[in-house]
Amino acid sequence: MLRGNARARVAERGSSAVLLGLLAFVVYPVLPDYAIDPWGLINPREAWLTIVVIAVLGFVNYVLLKLFSSRGLYYSALLGGLVNSTATIAELAGFLKNQKENIAPLAIVIDLLTIVAMFLRNLLILAIFARAAAVNAAVPLAAMSLAAVACIWLQRKHAQTDIGELKLSSPLSLSKVFKFGFIFLVIEIIGTVGQRYLGHFGFLLVSVIGGLVSSASTAGAAATLAMHNKITMQTAGLATVLTSMASALSNLPLLHQQIRQWPVTRKLTLLSLGIVAVGVVSMLSEWK
Repeated sequence: MLRGNARARVAERGSSAVLLGLLAFVVYPVLPDYAIDPWGLINPREAWLTIVVIAVLGFVNYVLLKLFSSRGLYYSALLGGLVNSTATIAELAGFLKNQKENIAPLAIVIDLLTIVAMFLRNLLILAIFARAAAVNAAVPLAAMSLAAVACIWLQRKHAQTDIGELKLSSPLSLSKVFKFGFIFLVIEIIGTVGQRYLGHFGFLLVSVIGGLVSSASTAGAAATLAMHNKITMQTAGLATVLTSMASALSNLPLLHQQIRQWPVTRKLTLLSLGIVAVGVVSMLSEWK
């Protein structure tokens, strides 16, 4: 049985690697490298490149998760957050609701670990395509990450446990690629239109909404638009910070739906809002 499971995991990673190769070396070269619509909104090759880069990051993090998740919950939360923070919270929240002891410290640790991982992932996506924008976003994201790490440090002694292997599905499948690509294109199109007709604040509003759906897609869209001078580097950096904030707060309803303990939800909400407030203060001090 164990040998069969090992073979299945190897086969899963192998199929994901093959799909990644097809995305990067077969599909990408044949896509047109020019806008295919009369409004200049969609360049298929540029959009696909962003999809491939984020797919590579997801695949690498997925492999790391499979290698190290047996070391405990903290690795699972951190590496799972790099793959998909929402899926990780959904999986671990299901584990939490079955615990009899006080779950508040554990819930805080796993949620904040996934948030820190998500902050780092979004900053990396931005840095790959728009380094100057990443410089603008680095200080607020770093400040929020440090605030989250401080909260984790205070709670860690009361939250040590081991859940074995986190059962996340492979980040690479045709359905997931198409879903991410669709979200990415929608955010890029709406963001471009918002920037044209509503200016700087139009794209930022789109970014906040996008963070509730997919902060990775939103960060990728912001980076791509900045790379082609459709928005400023500062706007892209701010948009990535805002979408990361929105994504961090979007975990709260999901956790509460699973564990249904108001004291835990209230405590985690206060901590999350405090972390976001640190980011806001950092932004105001940096971009005043």
